[in-house]
Amino acid sequence: MEQKGKKKKAGTIVGLIFMVLFLAITVLGLVFQKELRAEDGWFQTHDTGIAFFNSILRIVPRIVTSVMILFITLLVLFVVCFIISRIFRNTPRRITIGKLVNSIIKVVVWVVSVIAILAVWGLNVGALIAGAGVLTLIIGLGMQSLIADVVAGIFLVCDGTLQVGDIVTIDGWRGEVQEIGIRNTRLVNYSGDIRIANNSTIKVFVNQSRNNSYPTVTIGIEYGEDLKRVEKIFEENRDKIREKVPLILDGPNYMGVDALDSSSVNLMFGATCKENDFFQVQRDMKRELKILFDENGINIPFPQVVVNYRDKKN
Repeated sequence: MEQKGKKKKAGTIVGLIFMVLFLAITVLGLVFQKELRAEDGWFQTHDTGIAFFNSILRIVPRIVTSVMILFITLLVLFVVCFIISRIFRNTPRRITIGKLVNSIIKVVVWVVSVIAILAVWGLNVGALIAGAGVLTLIIGLGMQSLIADVVAGIFLVCDGTLQVGDIVTIDGWRGEVQEIGIRNTRLVNYSGDIRIANNSTIKVFVNQSRNNSYPTVTIGIEYGEDLKRVEKIFEENRDKIREKVPLILDGPNYMGVDALDSSSVNLMFGATCKENDFFQVQRDMKRELKILFDENGINIPFPQVVVNYRDKKN
């Protein structure tokens, strides 16, 4: 984590340096606009006597203009994303919509920026856009899965079935929804692992955040134990267990005999909690039940192997 923090800090510093550099170039470009762009400007008319340096001077205005476009693009994205983050907040649904809108705006702004930069360098933008339209049609026919991902992402957000912050299980993988993009959805599990799923592949999933969860714990006792005594001990100490596990919203409850195993009578216990606390409540319940059983002499059996030796006759 510390190494990631250092890398993030270094990346932020580098980004700030580039932004300051771009800002300086933009200001200079505006101040010396005539020298840069006018046909009789210094960069267009000055002769160094060396053809190579003359060619460098001629393209300086284009380089400066391209940097100015990049700076304005980054500034617009920063302002727009900031405004959207302030508008779409407070609720998971609004945050999810805000992230999707951010993704769409970024794509549109960068496309416009690239076209503007290409125009600065003398490319025929009209022909480029017309060609891009035909190319998009051709590519679209071969990239139906990408289009399906985009459409599925829009429907996921609009339907409200999946929101940022939800705990969901997709294809057996459980995690928190970190972001719903225009093409894929990003999940992160309790250990920090990240899974990226294409939106069009998210057909069946379990959203576990809409209601409280009910973790269960199964503990085995010996067949020789008095089941009624065990049940009475639990009922007498249920409030104590709840005090020691404050994440429990309701319970814990004794749910009865879950199974008659080969070497134990398995008892099931459960409690209501928030989905984010599911595993912690489950672990804490196991701990408190083990302590309770130990304090009251309730034996929990463990696997045993009986080996019989057969005497060999001489």
